[in-house]
Amino acid sequence: MMPKAKAKKTNKKENIKEKPIETEQKTEPETEAQNKEDTIKIDNKFLIILVAVIALGLLYFFMTQNTGNTPQSSDKSIVQKGDTVYLKYIQKYENGTIISTNDEDIAKKAGIVQNKTPPLKFTVGKGQVPKGLENAVIGMKLGDKKTMTLAPKDAYGEYMKELVVLGDRIQYQDRNTTAQITEHITSEEFRAAFGKKVAILGDNVSTDVTPWDYKITGIKDNNITVKAIISKGQSYKLPETPWNSTVIEVKGDEATFRQDPPDGFAVPTQLGNATVTATGDKLKIIINPKIGDISMLDGVPARVTQFNETHITYDANSPLAGKTIIFDIELIQKSKPSSK
Repeated sequence: MMPKAKAKKTNKKENIKEKPIETEQKTEPETEAQNKEDTIKIDNKFLIILVAVIALGLLYFFMTQNTGNTPQSSDKSIVQKGDTVYLKYIQKYENGTIISTNDEDIAKKAGIVQNKTPPLKFTVGKGQVPKGLENAVIGMKLGDKKTMTLAPKDAYGEYMKELVVLGDRIQYQDRNTTAQITEHITSEEFRAAFGKKVAILGDNVSTDVTPWDYKITGIKDNNITVKAIISKGQSYKLPETPWNSTVIEVKGDEATFRQDPPDGFAVPTQLGNATVTATGDKLKIIINPKIGDISMLDGVPARVTQFNETHITYDANSPLAGKTIIFDIELIQKSKPSSK
C-alpha cells in the first residue's frame, strides 16, 4: 500500500483560494499502477481468508483425530466419548446370516440357542468393541436405531497368516525335579506361613503350602531359618502335580524328586487335555485336542483348526477376522461417567 501524505501544520493565516473539484482523467500508466495496487489489496484479503479456512480445517482434523470421531458436543442427550451405552444388537454376515444377537425372538428364529442375553454394554473410547461399532454410537440418542456395514479393519481386523502357528502334539519334560528345602524368612513371614507367633529353635512346624514339616534350625534377630524334614525314599504329592513323587536324593539345601504318574494319566494343560506317561528320565505328554478348542499360546488364546498324530495347528485370529460385518443396533440406555 502507498503511504499517505501528512498535512503540514501552520499558524499563519494565508489567502487560500478555493479550487473546484477536479475530474481529471488519469494517464494510462497511473491507471495501471492503481489497478495493480487494488489487485494487491484484494489478493492480500483473499490470502488471509484462505489461511483462516485452512487453520480451521486443521483444527477440526486434529480434534476429530483425538476423539476418534467428532469433537465433544455440549448436548448431553447424545452419546459422547466416555459414556457407557447399552445396546440391543444383531450381528450378521453380508449374506444376512446372523452371527449373534441379544434379541431373544430373533435368536430363536435364527436357531441360535442361548441363555437370556443382557444388553451389549461398553464404554465409548475404551476399545471394548470393534472400532466401527464404537464410532457409530457417538451422536446417537435413546431409542435411535442404526445399521452399519463394517469393513474388516473396522470390525475384527484383517486376517493375519502370521497368527497361524504349528505346535508339537507330543512333548517331553524332565521327570526329575529339584526343590529348595531350606528357607530363610522374616518373623512376619514365619507367622504368616506357619501360624505361630513365636519361633523356638529346634521346634517342628507345618504349613498347608507343602506336604512336609519343617524344623527351625536358626534364629537371628528378625530372621528365621527352617529346613524341610524329608529323607530319601519318601513319597509326596508336590504342589501343582496331581501324582506322587519320590525323593531320590537329599543334598545340602536341595532335594531331588522323581515324578511317578500312572501311565496315561489325564491332565488339563494350557494346550488342551493331555495324557502323561513316564518313560525313563522323561515325562511323555500327548495333547488330545478337538477342533475348535481354545488353547493359550504365550497368554494369547488360539483355536485348534486341525491336527494329526504329531502336530497341531493353532489360529490366534478372531473367528471373524477378515470378514465384513453388519450391525443393527438400538440404543436403549446410556450413562455418563461418574464425576469422582
